[in-house]
Amino acid sequence: MAYNKKELETKVQTLGQLMEGHKYDEAWTLTGEISSIVKSNKDTMTGTEYEIVNDITKNFYGINRQLQSVNKRAFAMGKKAQAVQL
Repeated sequence: MAYNKKELETKVQTLGQLMEGHKYDEAWTLTGEISSIVKSNKDTMTGTEYEIVNDITKNFYGINRQLQSVNKRAFAMGKKAQAVQL
């Protein structure tokens, strides 16, 4: 995909909206698109543009790992609570 600064900016802003709205599956897909654009256009982006967008994608993937961990813990807690017999 050719680098279009405005299009990338819009995608990053949309990612922010998805995260704010807790739409993590959609955010995952969009982050993949953003990451792909950054990787294939690293040489045509300014250093600042690259750093900003690369940091956002790295932060997303870090947060996603944390969310997965919380989901696993919540699932395990739910199973344990279901097994309780008083």
